[in-house]
Amino acid sequence: MLAYLKSHWRGQQTISRSFVINGFLTLLFLGAPLATQPIEVWEQIILDPPLTLNLTNVLSVAYLSVFAAWLGWFAVGTARSAVRTLTGGYGIASKVLAIIALLILAAMLVVLAHDLRMLARWSRGVAA
Repeated sequence: MLAYLKSHWRGQQTISRSFVINGFLTLLFLGAPLATQPIEVWEQIILDPPLTLNLTNVLSVAYLSVFAAWLGWFAVGTARSAVRTLTGGYGIASKVLAIIALLILAAMLVVLAHDLRMLARWSRGVAA
């Protein structure tokens, strides 16, 4: 398992595995709890002072931490795999998928910038 995580992080997996399996299929699994609640609920959980967190909020924060860790792992590994695919001797289909992956990664990170700022504010609140 650790070898699989490392190989993705280093960009050693194929672009199709990095992008489709580690990305979209995992996002469907991890994104289900996000999709069931309106964004206002998640913002309230993140913006609550850490001392007033109840069990539900603690579990939600743990979930968001796992989601943020996955997002970083996925983004770095997929970007490295895409760059390796574009600079290597791969076929045109793989290179097209690598370009699509990089474009979707960039768009996804721009859209999630608001959520990442909320997570950073919460992290600073916990550390204080």
